Amino acid sequence: MALIDLGDVREEATPEPPRRPPRTVGRPARVAAVLVLTLVSLAAAAPVAAPTSFTVPARSTTTAFLQDDRLFLLEPADAPAGRGGELTAYAVPAAGDGPLAPLWRTPLPAAGTDDAVFVHRDVVLVTGGSLDGPRRAFAFDLGTGRLRWERPGQVAPAGDGLLAVENGGEEPGRVSSVDPVTGRVDWSLATPAEATTYRFRPDGVDRIVASPSSGQVEVWDARTGARLLSADIHPGELPVYQRSQSVDELLLVVRDAAALVTAYGLDELDRRWEIRLGLVAYFAACGPLLCAYGQTGGMWALDRATGDVRWRAARWHETLVEREGRMLVRGPGSGAQDSFAVLDTATGRTVADLGTWEVSGRYPTEDRPIGVRPADGDRLFVAELDVAGGRTRVLDVLAGVTGDCQADARLLLCRRSGGGFGIWRLDR
Repeated sequence: MALIDLGDVREEATPEPPRRPPRTVGRPARVAAVLVLTLVSLAAAAPVAAPTSFTVPARSTTTAFLQDDRLFLLEPADAPAGRGGELTAYAVPAAGDGPLAPLWRTPLPAAGTDDAVFVHRDVVLVTGGSLDGPRRAFAFDLGTGRLRWERPGQVAPAGDGLLAVENGGEEPGRVSSVDPVTGRVDWSLATPAEATTYRFRPDGVDRIVASPSSGQVEVWDARTGARLLSADIHPGELPVYQRSQSVDELLLVVRDAAALVTAYGLDELDRRWEIRLGLVAYFAACGPLLCAYGQTGGMWALDRATGDVRWRAARWHETLVEREGRMLVRGPGSGAQDSFAVLDTATGRTVADLGTWEVSGRYPTEDRPIGVRPADGDRLFVAELDVAGGRTRVLDVLAGVTGDCQADARLLLCRRSGGGFGIWRLDR
């Protein structure tokens, strides 16, 4: 793909915080005017992309998933039309053009599916069932599409194995370790109906934490099934509703209408600190800091050791990437587009305002996520949001596409205006 370098966005002083929290959907508080004008001028001058490297036919209801040079298309069942669900796999070549031929097609033995397909070792995992009913996991052979096994619950990676989670509503749930090749259960344990959470590492879940309102917390090793800890973190207190979440070395417990946050060490369940913030929705690691996100928008950056608030930002409500002392944050934008900026991790100072984009991919894992935004007609600007560099670089302008894009480290996929999908190799 052609590369158009817009150059660096210079550092600037910290803007005054907004006087009110941003709405979930709304117009951006500020747009980088220079960037927008530059993009508009490039609409006529930038080279329009050549015909798509690869094309794949698909219905409008089809959902696409990219992983490791493989494309998976999930077509849900259509009962009125008498059509069952189907999963189709494609291999994306390193070079070439034209339509792709499927590697295999296989029926989906479920009435509905989640919007998640992933590959683990040599199987393709799909979760199916009605949205408000029991879930069921299906494992297909990566090479042939043959159904290997199925079982109740939904699955997630846990090192070399899989963790299957069955939620029983008001009844206790169950967590099982499953061999991804055979579907064999290695161990299984019952979990409370409320407040069972999981700690995630780069290779999947490694801790299971049950923290019901009674205050008796139990921690299990998700790889072996061994119970590691059991302790009452509220001795002598009456049971009270609470939520918990594990982030790296901390167990964070939220009580008092989501306002009071107490942090415990996950290895010893020792109390570290307590702070009253407000309506907290969830937490996430932000490099050396801990970020707390409000239920109505905004975020706090906390010192992990003390819980002290390092800085507060009312405009932003999610951190996508943190690299080299800088973080990429997302805030309300317009339509399908969100506002993005690069902040200094230590201070929250704005390093670069990147304007409004729709970030492709289900969740960016690298320091240069891919974003798209409409050009004139049915064309899209494709750009990378360089977090470490604090700038936006337009990679190309694609013609004949409508959006619905996603990307991994090497591929970009967008829905074509004439139907189906187009796939491009990312040269960056």
